[in-house]
Amino acid sequence: MLSGKQRELLACFESLDDVEGTEPLRVRVGELLDEVRLHVRVTERHLQPLVVRVEGQKRALQEAEVLLAMHELMAELEYFPCGSMEWLARLMALEDAALAHVRSLELQLFPRLSEALDEGEAVDLVRSMAATREALWLEMRRARSAFRGLDSVHSCSEWV
Repeated sequence: MLSGKQRELLACFESLDDVEGTEPLRVRVGELLDEVRLHVRVTERHLQPLVVRVEGQKRALQEAEVLLAMHELMAELEYFPCGSMEWLARLMALEDAALAHVRSLELQLFPRLSEALDEGEAVDLVRSMAATREALWLEMRRARSAFRGLDSVHSCSEWV
């Protein structure tokens, strides 16, 4: 399951290369950022404690720095105008960070986790990650709906 989600994330980046996509680039990037946010938050909640346990504090700190950089790049993507040079630079940097992160997980961490966790722990991990991902996804959808609702409400300045 974990490797499958990793591949889906990388496929989201690859889909941006499709210039003739059915949706505008801003929409596709928004969907990509949602997937990256979900991945990062699930990783922080579930895998980071295991990295500390299996690989140690130093390795966990390195991984946390990569996740923090991804958070920062996502925030900057929302700040800069879509398609600007600054925006494209951040998008490419986010893709590079995500690719390096995924490769690190698949090539280094996942094999060590499979050795360190017994079958019950592995099953519990996958279940809890799936439940967290679903809860976070629903939370993101509710928040997005609430913001859309606020956009349709008149601001206080219009009443003056």
